[in-house]
Amino acid sequence: MSCSVTTRRAYAEDTKLSVPETRQEIETMLRRVSANRIVHMDEPAEALVMFELAGRLIRLQVPIPADATEQQRKALWRALLIIMKAKLVAVDRGVSTVEQEFLAHVVLPDGQTVARWFEPQLQAAFERGAMPTSPLLLEGPKNG
Repeated sequence: MSCSVTTRRAYAEDTKLSVPETRQEIETMLRRVSANRIVHMDEPAEALVMFELAGRLIRLQVPIPADATEQQRKALWRALLIIMKAKLVAVDRGVSTVEQEFLAHVVLPDGQTVARWFEPQLQAAFERGAMPTSPLLLEGPKNG
């Protein structure tokens, strides 16, 4: 049995939509789901979208390679849009929750995201091959 390798096209590699058009589409989509505090930035080194939804501040940051062309930047923003759209549809349809879909991107009180805070701890647990001896997670809600 032989296996052939096919070259896949990168998502949205031929998009004609500009970065500002995609950013506007993201903002419109977020406003439709009652998000507020919406911020989006197209910086040389990263794409950033931040918003508040269901009482959570959420920040999605995507690094942009230094050698990225304008077309690659457009495609990256389109990919960010479709990821966000899929997450918001899942929440809207009751398939998931805001926390489940955006947990890694929730901003903690110290300004870092859950992913940035948790990833080193997760890596250490896998390297040891065991659960940590001290709790990794934040305290849960207090009753009373």
